[in-house]
Amino acid sequence: MKGQEVPENKQEPLLPLSNGSLKQLECSTKEETIASLTAKVAKLEEQLSKLLQGTPTATTTSGASPLSPPASQHSASLGQRRRSAFELTAGLDLASLYLEDAALKEEMVSMAATRVVMHQIVLPAEVDSLGICFGGQVLSWIDICAGLAAKTVARGPVVTASVDSVHFLRPCRLGSVAIVAAQVNRTFQSSMEVGVRVEEEDMRTGARHHCCSAYLTFVSVLARPGADGRPARRMKRVAPTLPNHHEIFESAERRRQERLARRARLQNAPEMVVPRLQPITHREGSATLAPAVQAAEAGVREKVRVTPGMTLAHMTQLIMPQHANSLGITFGGQVMRWMEQCSYIAGSRIGRSGHLLTGSLDSLAFAQPTRVGDTMYITAQVTGVFGSSMEVMISVCGETPTQGEVFHCGDAYATIVSVDPRGNPVELPFDLAPECPADLLRCRDAADRRDERLAMRRALVVNEARRPSLDGTLSRCGGSRTAF
Repeated sequence: MKGQEVPENKQEPLLPLSNGSLKQLECSTKEETIASLTAKVAKLEEQLSKLLQGTPTATTTSGASPLSPPASQHSASLGQRRRSAFELTAGLDLASLYLEDAALKEEMVSMAATRVVMHQIVLPAEVDSLGICFGGQVLSWIDICAGLAAKTVARGPVVTASVDSVHFLRPCRLGSVAIVAAQVNRTFQSSMEVGVRVEEEDMRTGARHHCCSAYLTFVSVLARPGADGRPARRMKRVAPTLPNHHEIFESAERRRQERLARRARLQNAPEMVVPRLQPITHREGSATLAPAVQAAEAGVREKVRVTPGMTLAHMTQLIMPQHANSLGITFGGQVMRWMEQCSYIAGSRIGRSGHLLTGSLDSLAFAQPTRVGDTMYITAQVTGVFGSSMEVMISVCGETPTQGEVFHCGDAYATIVSVDPRGNPVELPFDLAPECPADLLRCRDAADRRDERLAMRRALVVNEARRPSLDGTLSRCGGSRTAF
């Protein structure tokens, strides 16, 4: 009895990819979501696997002998499978390409979308006797605003890792509005740079002027593996979306390389490391306070020489919940606020003749964090006197009471300026006479550090002439530039 041929087992219908359908797939795929693209890739992979594994078969009715398909039919079936496999592979490659592109876009965030703006009224508790806002208060606002901008990218807690040098070009005064604006300039593996610009607005006239700018480095906690075995979470990447954003983006990488190079120099050249100031706690055999520095008598023009130790100032703080973030780690801005206060006290020891203002705070890297319940020790000492200004070194240490070991948190230098009520410089009546080896090392390079600050300040003034306000005012160069 003649066997009856049965059609081949039916395959699932293939996606129509021939005769220009790849272009149709390209147009439709560009607009699809990651979920739909993932499903499409999975379906294409499944169809391709079945096509490569399957072979055309022929069966007969009961009792009949199997019949092989004619050679021409087998050849045509093989050619059709090859064409289908080629089309499926091309479609799979295309869908996978757009899946990767869609995933990449989901991980990107526009640089402009990371902006955070804070308006703060300068209150009496935040100003000195001349009605000028303390530099430490401004630094605290800068850190908070920058941290909020960093969270828009990290989508989780962040900690302040370092702050580049901050120069106070003009003060914020009592009753004015301090406008603090931050933006993420670039993201890296687990860290990011945030640029901040501070302007003051006069509430009576509406006039605005630039006070200072800062660059801070934040680390995303979730972007690093946790101690409990939690895997690192990939952090979103900031994308420059405007022509001027590309310049900011590239500058952020350059500054990062400079920070890394500076850290490497300090690690490879121990002679460059200045002896840190030590807290008075846990020390024996020394007086609690140095002799008080007395103001020079009226009419005496010769400067009084004092030892740096006579300017020592100590500050001890208990870290409370309001000083820390959601992880219990002390805000970097809070630490800088205390540092500025301590440096101000140390500077007042030889600034008896005028009013003191903070001119700048050098770059600061936080070596180790403190947490709620820890004790923080801040020590400051004048390390250089230059006419109407002085350099003050500040060292920060922490201690966990349950462990009883003092650990190092960071060091920085502040510049304090002596002025009269009108803001004119006032000559300092004192000079330093270092005696002990540690003081000699601390004061050794003060003049070089001052030259670097002055060069940096001059560059800032030049750049400021080319930058607009936060309202996007056109610069003298004739183009609108972002202020970060």
